[in-house]
Amino acid sequence: MKVLLRIVIDGLIIISALVVLTGWRALAPARMPTLCIPSDYGLPYTNITMKTQDGIELKGWFIPSDESEGVIICLHGYPANKSDILLVTSFLYPKFSLLLFDFRAHGESGGRITHFGLKEFLDVEAFIRFIKTDKNFKDKKIGVWGYSLGGAVGIKAACEYKEVSAIVTDSAFANFPEMVTSYYKNMGFFKYIFSSLARLLGNLILKADFIQNSPEYVIDNIYAPILIIHSKQDEFVPYSHAERLFLKAPEPKMLWAVEGTHTGLDRTFTDEYQRKVLSFFETHLLGTVKD
Repeated sequence: MKVLLRIVIDGLIIISALVVLTGWRALAPARMPTLCIPSDYGLPYTNITMKTQDGIELKGWFIPSDESEGVIICLHGYPANKSDILLVTSFLYPKFSLLLFDFRAHGESGGRITHFGLKEFLDVEAFIRFIKTDKNFKDKKIGVWGYSLGGAVGIKAACEYKEVSAIVTDSAFANFPEMVTSYYKNMGFFKYIFSSLARLLGNLILKADFIQNSPEYVIDNIYAPILIIHSKQDEFVPYSHAERLFLKAPEPKMLWAVEGTHTGLDRTFTDEYQRKVLSFFETHLLGTVKD
């Protein structure tokens, strides 16, 4: 009996230690290097620095277009930075001006830990503020394009801030606790134990429940028209997440199933993707209805 009890206690200690190690690695991801800058692709840009309402300093790029009547804020995934989505969103220029930035705890921005959406919507607000205080762009409509975590954060921002007039998400999750469980998918049955302990750890460090950053619970309050893009082959965020988001989102809304993996953003280089996304933003930001 004592031997069995000792095995159980040792097992719990090992599991707890692994959860702390993997959980901290998730909360404080390694900073990915900036691989490119807008001028590498012939895009004019200005480096910008903004501070969030909770005091985090963020770094971004503003890519202005003289032709544009709107500004698209582009939100990267996890763990990544603004350079990862620069080329894949460049098709939006010059029809629109672009604003890309590093989320807190990513790239060149400040902050020690990521909050997986619990606070990142404040990062978006900082750059909405930048646009609305710029004399040349304050009257332009604002759209959001977000990938994966960026899409989830974009939904939260579009629920909080009426300045967001249209949003496109690509591969966004609907429920974050489910993503925590998926993070431990290689643990077999133990993934449920690991994910429960990780959620508890997250609650202790972030002082909030991960359920609060699940877009499916807030999307019914969204102010903006939304286009939800998701691959049916997504191996990380199942397509059912997109269906649940679409079901709860108010009109006007669109759901578009595409091909490819979760990380397959090369789909943005296709004519169909660019045509559909541009048409959506032109309709809802510029008032131009496309056939």
